[in-house]
Amino acid sequence: MGYHSQSTWSELGYRQTVQGIAQDAIEEYPFTNELHSDDRQEYVSESVDGNEYVIYYGANEIALRASDNEPDGDEVSAMSASDADWRTMRALTTYMAMEADVMEEINRIFWAPFADGAEERYRLYKEHEPVTKSRNTKLEGETLIKYLMQRFNYTEVEARQKAQR
Repeated sequence: MGYHSQSTWSELGYRQTVQGIAQDAIEEYPFTNELHSDDRQEYVSESVDGNEYVIYYGANEIALRASDNEPDGDEVSAMSASDADWRTMRALTTYMAMEADVMEEINRIFWAPFADGAEERYRLYKEHEPVTKSRNTKLEGETLIKYLMQRFNYTEVEARQKAQR
């Protein structure tokens, strides 16, 4: 996915690229009753892996400056081959940060319909989010119904019927 070319590499361009990948992932794999789906996660991983901010060494620094999710050295070492050189480690660090940024943007978009108190709910969600690859967090009960009503403009009856499925 080439949202920007080398001449436009910037922290703003990086953030716009992250937002673009998140939007594309949501359009390709719309929200159901799960915040994260394996298909959407795979789409994000492939999009980030092929992105110029990850591929090009010159863009790595910009991406890492713009990201709030730079992994620590232990995380990167655990994911890399034992004989990886410093350029590979840097690309992997950028990949991990960018993937986390995109998933964070998807979370932000997911919670946006809950404008009243969304920041607090998002903070609580992040505090209790399991640290696993799939992070399948299901919406249930009244939260799911409210989400369906706001996101898809369902009536309460329609939302309750959809939530039953």
